[in-house]
Amino acid sequence: MWHSIIGILISIGSLVGLSILMAGWDYHRVGHVQHWWQPKLAQYTTTPTLFIHGYRGNRYSFGHLLGRLQKMGLAKKTLVVKVSKRGELTFSGLSRLSAVNPTIQVLFANNHADVQVQVGWLQQIVATLQADYDVEAVNLVGHSMGAITVLRYLLVPQVIPVQQVILMAAPVNDPSIGPDTDRVFWSELTQRGPIRKTKNYQYLAQRVTQFPPDLAILNIAGELLGTNRHDGSVAVDSSFALRSLLKDRVTAYQEMLVRGPGGAHSMLHENRLVDQAICDFLWTRHGE
Repeated sequence: MWHSIIGILISIGSLVGLSILMAGWDYHRVGHVQHWWQPKLAQYTTTPTLFIHGYRGNRYSFGHLLGRLQKMGLAKKTLVVKVSKRGELTFSGLSRLSAVNPTIQVLFANNHADVQVQVGWLQQIVATLQADYDVEAVNLVGHSMGAITVLRYLLVPQVIPVQQVILMAAPVNDPSIGPDTDRVFWSELTQRGPIRKTKNYQYLAQRVTQFPPDLAILNIAGELLGTNRHDGSVAVDSSFALRSLLKDRVTAYQEMLVRGPGGAHSMLHENRLVDQAICDFLWTRHGE
């Protein structure tokens, strides 16, 4: 009997120790910034940037990235918006957004909800920011399925303008914009668009005239070396298929390809080169 009790206590102790180690590692990842990162001069505004996680995402999806930006003094995480499974919103954080490049982390309790449902939730969030926080414009950042939520949000009537958009590993021309398929879908991208056009691509193409023209977009894709140009989940040509739809229809359209281990699907938001790109795209005083 005592042997059983001792065994249980040892197991509990091991779990507690492991939890402490994981918490310590998590804290290290949030706070650690490479010494060589020297961001360019940032401009500070009150325009908030909303970060939308992907399929099955959680607070860790963008948590480390937002922590690094704040540690460098480039932006400040001012709000966390939690959306319940019933669509009820909870805002926690500052009651007023000051000129510190405020960032807002959006968390869906139902993190695998239909993308159009997420679009509706995003509409509610932005409307609340406009009504209760005097927000006049927003920036949007989306990863994976969250990037598709952002793109489809741009197609609906907006109470306030979206100024800048950053997409990471966006499955623009994928048969699945949520869970991974057995094999990474790939279709050759030509000057006229992809050879095989999926339902999501066609959905966007049929509504392309509804995209706001006064918009700047940075489209980031990853490529693992030794693959057929994909990040383990989404093909580069799938993400960059957006080029054929929006390149000449918006104010600015840029692409960024991250190659190597840091280009893995779930590592793009843990990549310091991506941190730098976000800073440069959203908050740099260009020309200085």
